[in-house]
Amino acid sequence: MVFSTLAIPKPSELVFGFSPKPVRCGFDLEIGAGTVFPEVNFTLPAIGISGESWQAVVNHYEEIASHILKRVVALKVPGVVLEFELLPAMTETPEWGAELTALLRRHLKDAHEKHGLKCALRVTPTDIRDQGKLPALRSGAAWDRLKRSFELCIEAGADIVSIESVGGKEVHDPGLMYGDVRSIAFALGVLAPRDMSWLWSEIVGMCKAGGRAAPGGDTACGFANTAMRLAHQKMLPETLAAVVRAVSAVRSLVAFEQGAVGPSKDCAYEGPLSKPLRAVQFRWRARRRRARISARWATLRRRCAICGATRACRTSGCCLAMRRRRSPKSWPMIAV
Repeated sequence: MVFSTLAIPKPSELVFGFSPKPVRCGFDLEIGAGTVFPEVNFTLPAIGISGESWQAVVNHYEEIASHILKRVVALKVPGVVLEFELLPAMTETPEWGAELTALLRRHLKDAHEKHGLKCALRVTPTDIRDQGKLPALRSGAAWDRLKRSFELCIEAGADIVSIESVGGKEVHDPGLMYGDVRSIAFALGVLAPRDMSWLWSEIVGMCKAGGRAAPGGDTACGFANTAMRLAHQKMLPETLAAVVRAVSAVRSLVAFEQGAVGPSKDCAYEGPLSKPLRAVQFRWRARRRRARISARWATLRRRCAICGATRACRTSGCCLAMRRRRSPKSWPMIAV
C-alpha cells in the first residue's frame, strides 16, 4: 500500500458532499464541493441484443434518457450523473456501447444548453475477461474487446469511466461456497489487487490519452455483494459475508493507487473506507421504497456512523430518519 496517512484526518471533516479533492467533469458538474447529487442507473427491459434488434435497443435508450432528464428538470435537481452500464453484448461489440454513449451524451448536452442542468455521464463497460475456464486477464480477444470498448466510449463522450473487475474471482468464488477463509483472503488480498494494479494503470492511461474522461473507480460487487446476497438467502454465514465486505476494500483501493479520482460506484459499499484514505467521493445506493427494509436500515446505520454521528447531517436528514423511524418513503436519495 502507498497510503501512510489519512487524507481526511479528522472525523468532523468526513461529511457527505464534501471532499478535499472535488472532481469537475461533464457539463459544469463539480462533485465533492458541497452538494450531494443523484446518480441514476438504468438498463433495458427483457430484450435480446443482436444486430436485428439493435434499433429497438437504441430506441429504448432514447426513451429512457428523455424521460429521466425531463423528470430531473421538472424536479429542479441541482445536478445529475447518468450511469450507463454496458451489457456484455455491448462490450463484446465495442461500437454498440460507443453509439449509446454518444446518444446519452447528446441528451445531457441538450439538457445543459436548454435548462442549464449540470450533468455528467458515467460509463461502465462489463469486465468480459472471465469467459475462459481459467480467465486470461491481460491478453487475448476478451481483453482486446474490453480495451477497445473503453477507448471508444471515452472518445464518444464518457465523463467518468468505471468497471466491476473480476480478477481473483476464480479463487474467491469456490472459497466463498466452501467457507475457505484462506482462499478468500488470498483472492481479495493478493490476486485481485495484482489484477487491479495492472488493469487500472491501463484505464488511467486510456483516460489520459483521451484527454477528458475521469477514471472513477472499481467496485467489489462481484465479491462482497455476492457474499451479502448469499448470506441473505442463508446460504453462507452472515459473519463470513461481513468479513468479505470489509476485506474487499483492499482491492478497491488499488484503483486509487493507480490514479483513479472517483467518485466510486454505487455498489462499492467499501467507498466510505476509500474517502478518508484518498479523499475520493463515493456513491450510496438508494433503493426504491419496495426494497427490503432491513437492508435499508443497515445502510442508514452505516451512513450515520460515517457522517451524522460526527457533524450535522447535510443530506436532508438521514440521521434524523434513524431517530424518528420515518417511513422509507421520506428517506433522502444519497448517491454521491
